[in-house]
Order: sequence, then C-alpha cells, then structure tokens
Amino acid sequence: MSYKRVEIYVWWTCNQKCTYCKEFPNMEVMWDTKVSTYDILKLLIKYKQKWYDHVSFLWWEPLIQAVFFDALKIAKKMWFTILVTTNCTTLHLENQASKFLPYIDELILSMEALDTEKQQLISRTNAYVNWDLVFKNISKFWNWKMLKSNIVITKDNLDILFDLVKESYKNNITEIAITYPDIDIKYYSKEHVMNRIAPSYSECVKEIWPIIKFCLDNKIRLKLPDFPFCVFGKDKLENYIKMTDDYDYGTRVNVFRNKKEIDRWDLKEQKTLPRERQHFDKCNNCKYIDMCWGPSKHYDILYTLDEINPII
Repeated sequence: MSYKRVEIYVWWTCNQKCTYCKEFPNMEVMWDTKVSTYDILKLLIKYKQKWYDHVSFLWWEPLIQAVFFDALKIAKKMWFTILVTTNCTTLHLENQASKFLPYIDELILSMEALDTEKQQLISRTNAYVNWDLVFKNISKFWNWKMLKSNIVITKDNLDILFDLVKESYKNNITEIAITYPDIDIKYYSKEHVMNRIAPSYSECVKEIWPIIKFCLDNKIRLKLPDFPFCVFGKDKLENYIKMTDDYDYGTRVNVFRNKKEIDRWDLKEQKTLPRERQHFDKCNNCKYIDMCWGPSKHYDILYTLDEINPII
C-alpha cells in the first residue's frame, strides 16, 4: 500500500433520498450531531502525525455541508491529497464549482441518470443535475488529477448503463465504476428492493457485456464493485477478477464515523466485508474465497443463489 487514507465525516445530511441508499437510519441518528471546524482540524493533525497523506471528506453530500469549505482549506494547507465524492447537484452552478473545485485533487461523480425525470425518480427529490454544465465547470475550474464516475445500478437506470458510460467517456473520464447496489431488506421492504433497487446479477451482466468490450476498446479502466467474481463466467475469469472490485476499500485504512475510529490497517480482505456481503456455504469451496466478497446475505431471499457458481 503506497499511501494511507483517513476518512472524515463533515456532516450527516443529504439533499437526496436515493432509492438505493441504506444510510438513512445512520443519518436519522446523527442528524443533529454538530461537526465543527475544530473537530476536523484535530483529526487532520492527529493523522498527519501518523503519516497519513490522503483524506476523503464524507458525507452524505459534502458540498452542501457548512464546514466543508473550511475542511478543504485546512487539508490543503496540510498537504493532504483530497478525495471527494459528490452527487453533482451543486457543481453545475458556476459560483459553487469555482469555490470548491480548486481545493479538490480527486473527484468521484455519482452518476445515476442523465435526464431530470430519471434523476428525480432515483433521488426521490426535485434534484436537478445539468451534466453539460457540470463538465464545463470541471474543465474550467479544476486542475485535473483523478476524475472518476461511479454508477450505482438500480432498476430505474439499468437500461441506460451504456449511455452513462458513453457520456462519461465523452467528457474524458477513463475511470468508471459500475457498482451493484446495497441490498437492505431490514430498512426497505423486499418489494421496494426488487422493484426499485436491485436487479438480478444476470440482468446486470446482460447489460454490462457490451460495456466491457467498449471499455477495453477505448482503454477505459472499468471496475465492477460488489459483484461476485463468478457471475461473469469461468472462461475469462482472470480478466474479470481485476474488474469485480477495485479494492479501494482496503486503502481506507482508518474511518472516523459516529465518534468511533475503526482501524482497518491490519485487517485481511476477508475480514472487511462491506455492506453485509458474506460467503455462503456454496461459496466456501471457491478458491477465491479470500478475495471475493460474495453476494449480499439477502441476495438469496430475492433471487436464490442459482447464479453463484464458485470456482473450485
């Protein structure tokens, strides 16, 4: 690992309520928790002294949080490399883009739709993203370092995955992740998960096959986080292993959240299963058990495990 990253929460609110997001219970608990500039300063000093040199500012939409701009300025003065993920609901505004972008080194755009109607359907708000203006402002105000689009698959955008990839590429994005959504039937009903959130793996793979070819042809670094390795077939498995997770989770060596610090530095990958992924009995025979996070523990309730074909 060539660097150490600390993740710092700058607030616990969002201006969207996306169909696939399972963070609302956490948001509801932490809604009134105040994060001060001083809190962020203390954390940055602490981890700078431990030789951390990257910081990710979270969440849920950092660009709307009161202390975010101060956090950016402090981190920049301390020579942190700054990563921010944003839903872009403010970056189409020139006054917002010109304010924040000069301080950000690495930018991940959450990109679930292209038109307003579908954007609002997925976000369950009146959110509006003008992608033409977003990319115009990025070109104008940002010193390009790492730009990536992250597309979370939902039932509502499965049919436009290729359009989202092509729109990213058209705007010079060559780092793209297509992410399988969280499956949480404790918070959402099974009907909501099946009707609005999670297509089956086979539905997704059908749409992703042509995208894989397009990305290979155009030298796009495609990642497919949270898909089990085996759903892409055995014949070219070694290629898909490189895509099915970007292992960025392993670089997030320390997480500050809900006033708790969770040190992941010495954990093996099989001990850092995110989003309630787990190895089923069927997966325990697979030779990639220490690498593949497997399906969500709720997947078999929705679709059964017939699509899971471990490599023995």
